[in-house]
Amino acid sequence: MSGGIQSLLKTEKDAQEIVSQARRYRTQKLKAAKLDAKAEIDAYKAKKAEELKKFEDEFVGANKKAEEEADKQVQGELEGIKKTAASKEAAVVKLLVDAVGTPSPELPTNVSKVEAH
Repeated sequence: MSGGIQSLLKTEKDAQEIVSQARRYRTQKLKAAKLDAKAEIDAYKAKKAEELKKFEDEFVGANKKAEEEADKQVQGELEGIKKTAASKEAAVVKLLVDAVGTPSPELPTNVSKVEAH
């Protein structure tokens, strides 16, 4: 009978060792899976960060180009206004001098001719 107990104890010890090995194996596999997942996540993050950087570079470049074109257009319009003002300056001065130099007295519109006596 003692041999049977010894055999049972040895079998139980062997079973415990198998369970312990299975736990260690599972722990190793979980760690490896976590490391693999972390590596995949890091690679995905890096890829998306690069895509974002490319998009930002393109957007900023397009934005700067649009600003430069708008500035050129505004400068062109300002030059046109300055040229028009310079070409009409003499005519405007003549109109002002004539208006001041030759007064034409008129009654204000809110005063009737009857009150003027």
